[in-house]
Amino acid sequence: MKKALFLFSVLFVTSAIFAQDKYVYSADLKNIVDDRINIELLTPAVKEQEVVFSFPRVIPGSYSEKNYGKYVDDFQALDKDGRQLKIKKLNKNQYSIKDANKLARITYKINDTWDTPDKDFIFQPGGSNIESGKNVVMNNHAFYGYLEGYNTLPFEIRIKKPATMYASTHLNVERKNAEEDILTAKDYVYLADNPVFYCAPDTTSIAVGSSRIYISVYSATGQVKSSQISGYLKPMALALQNFFNGFPVESYQFLYYFEDPEVALADKEKGGGGYGALEHNYSSLYFLPEIAFEPRLKSMVNEVSSHEFLHILTPLNLHSELIEHFDFINPKMSKHLWLYEGVTEYFAHLVQVKNGLLTEKQFFSNMRDKINEAEDLGDFSMTTMSERVLEDKYQKKYGSVYNRGALIALMLDIFIREKTNGEKDLKKVIVDLTKKYGAGRPFKDDEFLSEFVKASHPDVQQFIDNYINGEQPLPFAEYFGKLGYEYAPKKRISVYYAGKMGLKYDEDARAIAFNEVDKDNALGIEEGDLFLSVENNPVTEENIDEIWEKYFQRNDTYTSLSIKVKRKGQEKTLSGTLFRGQLESKNYLGPMTNPTATQKAFLNSLIKG
Repeated sequence: MKKALFLFSVLFVTSAIFAQDKYVYSADLKNIVDDRINIELLTPAVKEQEVVFSFPRVIPGSYSEKNYGKYVDDFQALDKDGRQLKIKKLNKNQYSIKDANKLARITYKINDTWDTPDKDFIFQPGGSNIESGKNVVMNNHAFYGYLEGYNTLPFEIRIKKPATMYASTHLNVERKNAEEDILTAKDYVYLADNPVFYCAPDTTSIAVGSSRIYISVYSATGQVKSSQISGYLKPMALALQNFFNGFPVESYQFLYYFEDPEVALADKEKGGGGYGALEHNYSSLYFLPEIAFEPRLKSMVNEVSSHEFLHILTPLNLHSELIEHFDFINPKMSKHLWLYEGVTEYFAHLVQVKNGLLTEKQFFSNMRDKINEAEDLGDFSMTTMSERVLEDKYQKKYGSVYNRGALIALMLDIFIREKTNGEKDLKKVIVDLTKKYGAGRPFKDDEFLSEFVKASHPDVQQFIDNYINGEQPLPFAEYFGKLGYEYAPKKRISVYYAGKMGLKYDEDARAIAFNEVDKDNALGIEEGDLFLSVENNPVTEENIDEIWEKYFQRNDTYTSLSIKVKRKGQEKTLSGTLFRGQLESKNYLGPMTNPTATQKAFLNSLIKG
């Protein structure tokens, strides 16, 4: 980015009140230059002769170094008369300030993280975006720092903004007028835990029981609307209410940034992150693609959102003291990512299948995908990986929490149900532990597994020793067998197929079209043909996945097919005898032909009861 001349300005105060007992920040969103925002801080009173000012190196919920200090320019410390105090940059994130007892004001400019793709790129939900007049994604840990030893003081953030921009956040917002907001937080941890969206307002709220769910959307091309997303989330929110028997929070904010996929792809090719989300205690922030094919958009939103929302169970209400008293510079990482992410990911799928948002087939297909993903990372101790996740060796295995971690949670659920004759399950154990601990009452990191065993069953200790602390391969065949499902590392299946081809969504025709078609296919399908029906079954956006698998991907029944397509505006019927071949399925997972009554009952209690 180009360097801009920094002009000091007083944003909201004409006379500074110094020696206060809180942080008073000002940020100017109206006069943005080169995607940089002028920040001013009226500091709390400092007693020491020397103090360190810090920007976070690491943040809760994201398990890698971020180094937000890299995005700070022109850092200055001044006394009450505007004289510069001597500063020394200690590292990427910290400044030492001399004569700190005279400190009255700090100024700097903040860059956004999204516009600087490199090997150390901060993936978007944990970073910041600054587009003058359009939007500001304000993850507060990427904008504001704190004085070491003073981070438990209150924070006040005074925002100067265009009248067209609206703040969506769980933070308390005093909307002074159309161009001025005041945000407040009880301390730095709370400030960092509550991101803010500034953009043209597109918000919807829904009531679920006694709780209020807020949805805010910024869509790069205007394709996605908050009312649309709320329609997806309402059934999921009701499912979660059933799962929790009520919500443990009174309100929750979903903050969605939908990017033009072409722009996101170009950024990713430069090393610019990817799609995903970051959870917070009372909100979650999403960076997702705009998708015209609505069933894909809906399934993506539900899958990602259910995971993040379930974090209100853990870590909000069940977490280590290492999270409760998080050190943003030199954190000691908790051993229990298998709990925070793995159990959460499993519950996200379990909630949906129990409430009809996923079919049984989809649920087990998702578990099979997780087996494939986990296989690439090998077998290792989840607690060791978690505790040492900031080291390169273990950082590479972090993604295992979403696959191996979820599979461990599934097997642990089965194990607890079996050992307690159905009197307990994983959810009951977790919920009971949240009652013992809860928000503001953390557990001791080294003692948690013992507490977990006490809350579940003594034999759970052996499971933990084998698969959570230990490095033993996960026994998929044994555990899926209890549910009446067959698992095999490899299995050959006889199938009938039409040839090499795929599908895409034709946005102009608003229909499913064939693409990447082998011209020698068995049915005479051509590139761009719109797929209308197969065997007299109309093709819709809702059923295309089922139809594609049944007739094309895993067809073990139909030796020939008749389909209807539209080609250059004309409907055509195409028929032919299919090719025969063998499909080798890696990590095959499918229902047994004749499951026992016990297996059926166990499956029903897990995914339906």
